[in-house]
Amino acid sequence: MKKSLKVFAWLCLAALCLQGCSNAPTTTDLPESEGSSVSVSVSSGKTSSTDPSTPTPSPSTPAPESSSPSENEDDLPPTTEVTLTEAEILDKMKGGWIGQMVGVAWAAPTEFRWAGQLMPRSNMPGWKPATINDAFGQDDLYVEVPFLDTMQRHGYDCNPKLIAQAFRKTTFFMDHANMQARDNLNNGINYPDSGNYLYNYHSDDIDWQIECDFLGMMYPGMVNKAAEHAFELGHIMNYGDGVYGGVFVSAMHAAAFTATSVEDIVKAGIKVIPEGTQFRMLIDDVMASYKAGDSFEKNWAMLEEKWAPNDLCARLQGPSNIDAKLNSGYIMLGLLYGKGDFAETIILSTRCGQDSDCNPSSAASILGNFYGASGLPEAYTKGLDADGTKFATTNYTFNDIVELNYSIMKEAILDNGAKESEGSFVIPKDNKYTPVKFEQWPDGVYVFLNASIAGNVVTFRELTPYHKGENVVSFKIEMGDGQVFYDVIPVNYAYSKAGNYTVKVTVTGDKGSEAVAEKTFKVTGTPVNPTGRTVICYVSMPGGGGSKDIGVIYDGVAPDAKTGKDNLQYDTYKVLDPVKNPDLTAYIGYVYDEDTTVSKVVFTEGGHFGNGGWFKNGTLKIQLLIDGKWTDAGYTSDKDYPVSDKRSDFGDPFETFTFTLDKATQCQGIRLYGLAGGDASFISVSELEIK
Repeated sequence: MKKSLKVFAWLCLAALCLQGCSNAPTTTDLPESEGSSVSVSVSSGKTSSTDPSTPTPSPSTPAPESSSPSENEDDLPPTTEVTLTEAEILDKMKGGWIGQMVGVAWAAPTEFRWAGQLMPRSNMPGWKPATINDAFGQDDLYVEVPFLDTMQRHGYDCNPKLIAQAFRKTTFFMDHANMQARDNLNNGINYPDSGNYLYNYHSDDIDWQIECDFLGMMYPGMVNKAAEHAFELGHIMNYGDGVYGGVFVSAMHAAAFTATSVEDIVKAGIKVIPEGTQFRMLIDDVMASYKAGDSFEKNWAMLEEKWAPNDLCARLQGPSNIDAKLNSGYIMLGLLYGKGDFAETIILSTRCGQDSDCNPSSAASILGNFYGASGLPEAYTKGLDADGTKFATTNYTFNDIVELNYSIMKEAILDNGAKESEGSFVIPKDNKYTPVKFEQWPDGVYVFLNASIAGNVVTFRELTPYHKGENVVSFKIEMGDGQVFYDVIPVNYAYSKAGNYTVKVTVTGDKGSEAVAEKTFKVTGTPVNPTGRTVICYVSMPGGGGSKDIGVIYDGVAPDAKTGKDNLQYDTYKVLDPVKNPDLTAYIGYVYDEDTTVSKVVFTEGGHFGNGGWFKNGTLKIQLLIDGKWTDAGYTSDKDYPVSDKRSDFGDPFETFTFTLDKATQCQGIRLYGLAGGDASFISVSELEIK
């Protein structure tokens, strides 16, 4: 009798889990939008009170609220066997990939357009079924392929170093932590140091969180295995809270296959993050606000006030934030307040702003695992080119990538206790969740140095001081031959004698800590520095147009507006994110080998662009380096330099300004200094002559 009761109880629990697995919303077709308008009913069945041109959620039945089984975790065994058919798992995996594609494709026009602002619902782009195919070109998805390819060749649990090597060999576009990790791997900084904060100042960024979806889908119901594996692989490009972003999302993917509510999915993600970490504190704050009955808007405002200022990325300034934990909070807001409605979840995650295509992509992918492709509104699935278009930089169609993910999933779950029988899998679903290892980026100041030598010239490809919990107050560069640069970057430095030279960079923080980076170079032959000076500039390896050789600013060619071309100027454009860095300090000038008397600066601008190319709002100064300190110099100008941040106010390009110092002064260096203009925050210089 007792055995019969146990069997009956097990069957009931399995049925409950399966009911949750097929917890798809009942839907009607979402009509195609015209322009940017979508007009449908809200999920409650009430008529939308918004303007007819405002996107509203698809008419789906919200997922049921959690019965909070996690509150009684002590009464549950560590795992419970749950049966899912092959068809169910494959459908849910397809739903996960469709969710990724819909979220990123729908919200792509909003990415970083709303930094530190709650996007109005009326700004949500329109949706057409064919829009899903725009996702085939998105790095959010194709970056996942090297992981899957390597696992196919070497096994799902292959050494992370093998995946890191595959990552190293990629040539497609990447940015932030991914880009720095790949550069590190190519420069001999191997896994896991490739993602460590000592070598990667993007280590808290969103990268692993964006591209981990495939991994969570490898472990249906096995939340702890998903979290462990995500923690291991995340160190290729991230550390600490950056890794936790991938752990959080992967755990929710795994939970979504067998969960009975969206809230239970989110709770699984929370539980695998160690208490006491910044990441756990933030997601606990979001859940506490939600449980207290706060509105979506109030919860979002709490995040902005308490957590948004904490982004550690040294490249983004102003309101922009690419921190993993904040953007995970936005995923969480979409899931909790979307209450299982596919469209509303995407809209809310998008409205949070910042990386507002990646976050709805993750949230929608998790719901895709929850409902399965067959349970998603048809408007989001019927336009998919499943077997024709390939993901950019890959040979995989949608069907191909799902098949690959499924085959690796099968290997993973069978190796971790699942059993296969007659077209089904009996899976040991986790009831209790174990936090991964505690790991945090410690407070202090740091410096990243990337320099190389050709002949007798050292090129500083990148030199970035950065910090956590302490502000950088100064840095200096000792070249090893007696020359020292204070708080400026020499773009190219020429040694005048043969020998071995150790370049030493020292960064000092306002709480007394220091960081040091060193690199030794060998100079042979009889080199000389014919100019007697070194060019300094805040950007040493610019992107975009313009000459990449900073020598163009002293080649004596000062073009006019009619004949001027991009290759006759040096543009400091570098930031790739479509965001505004409002207070980016720019400088360009010279440091002399010996004390030099200066009296006049002749500055010829480069081009003016729609997104920058000038010093803005009257901030342009001339500074002199005297006794190791940069000080402002008084001067008069032959014409007024525009006090503006509008392209139209700067007139023709290649205009020359002559600045005469109030008095001739002996110094060790001179520079133009001010705030970089335009939305992209950069300056453009054709010639800089000092007399």
